Order: sequence, then C-alpha cells, then structure tokens
Amino acid sequence: MSDDLQLGGGAPPLVPGPSLEDEEKAMRGGKGGLYAILGGIVLLIVGGILAFVLSEKDVEAYETLGRNVNGIKGELFEGFWHCAFQGNEDVGNNTELVREINERASTGGQRYGAYLQRECMPKVGQLEERLRALIPPDDMVQPTNDLIDAAQAMQGAAADFVGYLGRIEGGYDESDARSQVSALARGWFDYKNAHNAVNAAIAEKIGE
Repeated sequence: MSDDLQLGGGAPPLVPGPSLEDEEKAMRGGKGGLYAILGGIVLLIVGGILAFVLSEKDVEAYETLGRNVNGIKGELFEGFWHCAFQGNEDVGNNTELVREINERASTGGQRYGAYLQRECMPKVGQLEERLRALIPPDDMVQPTNDLIDAAQAMQGAAADFVGYLGRIEGGYDESDARSQVSALARGWFDYKNAHNAVNAAIAEKIGE
C-alpha cells in the first residue's frame, strides 16, 4: 500500500467575480433607474400644473361668456322692453306681455309705433350683432347659437309690429294685430328661455 495518499487534491479553483467595468455599469444602471423615477415624478407634477392652468382658463372662458351674455341681456333685451313698456312694465308671462303691448298700442296707435321705432328699436337692433361677436367655448357654441336665433326672431317680430303700427288707419284693432303681437310675445319668451339655458349650461360647466 502506498504512503502517497493525497488529501484535497490541491487549492480549489478561483470563482471569477465582477470586473470593475461590470461594477461601473451596475452603478450607472442604478442611477439611470433613479433618474427615470425622478423624471416620471417631474412629468406628473408638470402635467398636474398644466391641467390646473388649462382648467382655470376653461373656467375663465365660461365666466366671460356668462358676463357678456348677461350684460347684453340687461343692456339690449331688457332695455328694449323697458323702453317699449315706457318704464312701467310688470310682465311675468306671454299673456301679460300681450296685454301690455295692446294697451299701449290702443292708446298710442301710430304715435306709439313711431316712438318704438325712434327710441326702442335701436336697442333690439343690436342684439343679434352683439351676440354673434361672442367667442364661446366649443361646447357652448350650440346654446349660444340658439340664443342668437331667438334674438333674430325677436328683432324680426319687433320690426313687423312697428311696421304694422305705421300702416294702420284709424284705431288699433287687437284682433287684426294678433299675429304680429303673438310673434313678438313668442320672441320674448324664446329669448328668455334660450338665455336661461345658456346660464344653466355655464353653471354646470364651472360647477356652481
């Protein structure tokens, strides 16, 4: 039996570790991930700021439209009717409006028509033009157009009524003037409804 028994067979082989180049890449990779996370956070913050700014601009656009529409109503729509009723109006519905118009036309006849033409028609004559000059947000174009259509119809009805008063001979006949007066009352009613619809849509958009 040999006495040359070898234990362990010499030193174990070395297991290769990461090189300096690999370690450097790993470090750069870690920083890249951190930069990506930070970049994502920055984008979220910037996006939130932009969304807030755009939201504020949207609200301002709706509020501007509301101020303009209400200002036009007070100045021109209500101004016309205040003039037509000679400052003594108390009208809550179409029936009352027809009564007030007929009473004044019965009393004034052609003189009332001349008064309307001279003092009141310039106000209603600007109504459609002023509304068409507005620049509403995209989702308010249709309600604004409905208001413009109502303004146009009321202007036409007012012009027809004034023209009728200018043509009458003798006394004012309520039955004969029924179609003109009814059209004028319809114009009043439709404008008020269209105006209320615009304000309701604006209030919904800005969360009031």
